[in-house]
Amino acid sequence: MSWELDESQREAVEAQDRAVMVVAGPGTGKTRVLTARAVWLTEELGVDPAKILAITYTNRATAEMRSRLASRTLGNEPSPASEVAVSTFHSWAY
Repeated sequence: MSWELDESQREAVEAQDRAVMVVAGPGTGKTRVLTARAVWLTEELGVDPAKILAITYTNRATAEMRSRLASRTLGNEPSPASEVAVSTFHSWAY
């Protein structure tokens, strides 16, 4: 995977836990980590994207994640990660 991740980010991406919560300050790469995790789960582990939910706090982060996942390809085909459900906490709860 061609993501620029530091050690703690890589640990979050490749964690074996079923659920992972990424809590960090502004500008620390939370959206990149969540996106990379969705890609890692679907492309590397073969997890069905319908079984993944990525929750962010802001509309901006949600839009950025959706854009990154939608643009991901495997050869000429869209990545399965492009089908991952992404939502804000508030929209999903509503």
